[in-house]
Amino acid sequence: MIAFPRLQAGSLLIRLAALMTIALLPLGLIALYQTNAVVEEATRLSHASLLDRTERAAARERELLQRAGGATEGLAAAILPVLDDERGCFKLLKAFTDGQNPFTFAAFTTPAGKMDCASDGRPRDVSGRWMYLKARQASQLSFALGRDLLGEGSTLLLATSPVQRDGILLGYVSLAIPHKVTTTLSGTNWAEQGIQFVTVDAQGEILSASVPEQQAPLSLPVSVPRRELVNHMGETFFEDARSGHERFFAVSEILPGQVAVVGSWPVGNAISMTASPTSWLTLAFPGLMWLAGISVAIFGLQQMVIRHLSALRSAMRRYALGEREAPKLELTNPPREFEEAQQSFNRMVAILSEAERRRELDLEEKTILLREVHHRVKNNLQLIASIMNMQGRGAQTPEARRMLTQLQRRVRGLATIHRNLNSNPDVTTVDSRQLLEELTAEIATMSAGTGQDVVIGTDLVQVPLSQDQGVILSMLVSEAMTNAVKYVGVPDGGRPEIRICLRETAENWLELEITNTKGQPLLGPEEVLAGTGIGTRLMTAFATQLDGQAETHETRDSFCYRLSFPAVAGAEPPAAASQGQEHHAAETAT
Repeated sequence: MIAFPRLQAGSLLIRLAALMTIALLPLGLIALYQTNAVVEEATRLSHASLLDRTERAAARERELLQRAGGATEGLAAAILPVLDDERGCFKLLKAFTDGQNPFTFAAFTTPAGKMDCASDGRPRDVSGRWMYLKARQASQLSFALGRDLLGEGSTLLLATSPVQRDGILLGYVSLAIPHKVTTTLSGTNWAEQGIQFVTVDAQGEILSASVPEQQAPLSLPVSVPRRELVNHMGETFFEDARSGHERFFAVSEILPGQVAVVGSWPVGNAISMTASPTSWLTLAFPGLMWLAGISVAIFGLQQMVIRHLSALRSAMRRYALGEREAPKLELTNPPREFEEAQQSFNRMVAILSEAERRRELDLEEKTILLREVHHRVKNNLQLIASIMNMQGRGAQTPEARRMLTQLQRRVRGLATIHRNLNSNPDVTTVDSRQLLEELTAEIATMSAGTGQDVVIGTDLVQVPLSQDQGVILSMLVSEAMTNAVKYVGVPDGGRPEIRICLRETAENWLELEITNTKGQPLLGPEEVLAGTGIGTRLMTAFATQLDGQAETHETRDSFCYRLSFPAVAGAEPPAAASQGQEHHAAETAT
């Protein structure tokens, strides 16, 4: 199976498709121009076919209306001799409806709206009915619906003509005809296909329909008023029906200028009747020709170029992501140009892989050496601290013991840094949480022998620090914790407590806070007052090297030292510069 690449803007396949489109455009325009006339003619003939079907479906209705119009005008002339003879008028109308006629009712109405003579022998007053008002307004042959004329619930389609003698209006004669449009034609049931027919006169009245009377108005177009439908005879168009659905309408003439039949088709049926497969196939020929040309071009480009480029790109991506299992590129039946690219890529991969292997070996050796250096430095510092401890136990004066103890604490703090670097997977950084926890554990032993345990709490964030920043921070924390242990007191009703917090207040910005309680001192006055102030000066120097801002807050119950400093205090200084900073801190302290 051939896998085609995803098309993207500016890709080779898109550009090839554009060139093929330009090449085939003239031929496509010629084909479109030639088939356009064919399609239009086919559409016109199809619409004419639908219009003809509408006319044939309403053929019986046209015949009935025309026959009713002629019969009404003939009855208007025949009734003149018996207008004054009520019994003769009744016999005439009765004989007219009982004969070989499709008419079910006949009547004569006076100009005042009195239906004195009717085929059923019942006089009526129709002066307020629409059929009478419409006949008076038309003053010629007209058609109207007579509702409840023969009884409640009855509806008649009446053809009415004026009765005149010497130009004087004597009344109106009316004939009733069946009230339904023919719904079958040549064995086809239009209703099952959703096709509907409605007859409308020039006054906009619906005379008959192939659907129930209450649904007939919904079958008419929404944008054309009823009274204007007779002006669209012979037209076909697509329009929304009043029911809210789009339909195809065909308007045909029944009586010129008086009555029209409106046939409507569902859009799907109308399109299937009007569509010409041959014309549409001819119209689609340019598109098919373009599609075939594009397909052949894309297939050839895919086989000769795209698949080899994709394989090369995939191999390059895998190698760039670190996949070294099978980096060798093997193309299937490539052209000569791609075969040369394959050889060049494989040579490049072999050279880079060998160089990378050597670099990894060198890096591993350097890492081992660096860990060994940190390990030996840590051991040496611990040895120095042990010697200081021995010297301190043998010192003759308290001042000498305190001085050696302070030096021992600082040396052990440096040893803690190198122990942390030796255990950290990344030998170039220091874990802030691990470093401060180890320092706190070392300094916690200083509270032993005070007679009461000091509670030391920590709340430390874990961030990577550079080696120089870790050294400076450890020295600062060591001095600050020494002062906290020195001045910690027992508050009223509480226990002595020291709390060290390291939090991240903003992006790449840290805040160190060391708090000790105040109250009854744990150390004697001579031990508290015996300090030289070197710790405070060292803390100031270390805060400056961290690019931080230090401040203190003191209340009745506690003392707080707070330092805000950036997590990355500038670029990693070289060894000489780092040694210079440590030497500067020592000089500042002295």
